[in-house]
Amino acid sequence: MERFEHLSMVAFLILGLALVRLMINLTSLLAKNMIHNKNEDGVKFYWVHSVFCFITFFTIVLFWWTCYPLNNLDYFPDEGWNLFTYLLFLTVPFLMFMICEVVAPQDHTGQAPNLYDYYYQYHKVILGLAWTLQVCLIANLFVFFQGELYSLKVLGRVIMLFVMLPMLLSNNKRIHEIGMGIFFIGFIYTIVKYHIYT
Repeated sequence: MERFEHLSMVAFLILGLALVRLMINLTSLLAKNMIHNKNEDGVKFYWVHSVFCFITFFTIVLFWWTCYPLNNLDYFPDEGWNLFTYLLFLTVPFLMFMICEVVAPQDHTGQAPNLYDYYYQYHKVILGLAWTLQVCLIANLFVFFQGELYSLKVLGRVIMLFVMLPMLLSNNKRIHEIGMGIFFIGFIYTIVKYHIYT
């Protein structure tokens, strides 16, 4: 067994749990609308929140997908692993799990939340974790994927950090809607360019 096969087990277990947590929370929100028959008591979805959940789901899948080359010892040798690189690698699954835990409300009282209110109440936590995640993904690009300083992947993530900062600091609805629109377009572009038409 190569070192990556051993070390990746914990990372991918946490990543899988994050994915399950996100799906359970979102499914329970959809189920509440069915229970309430979409009356006034149903869950009120907010497109900014929904787009963030969509991006979160696919970011988990993409991280899992893009880690496959680390299986190849010619790409990243066993000697490249140490406690620092392992902890850096684990930060992405840790942060993804934390985001999935907080992004969708877990109200066990049966009440249907308004996701507009929820998003703006917790946006500093949600976007703070997402901002930190982007920094860790940039670090992962440099350490594990030989990311060049001037590559489009790094530039895209740096732009994302700058766009996300006002969203993190402000409750302004317009800033969040414009920022999330930019993220969504950039995310779709990234999927098409790097993962569909490679």
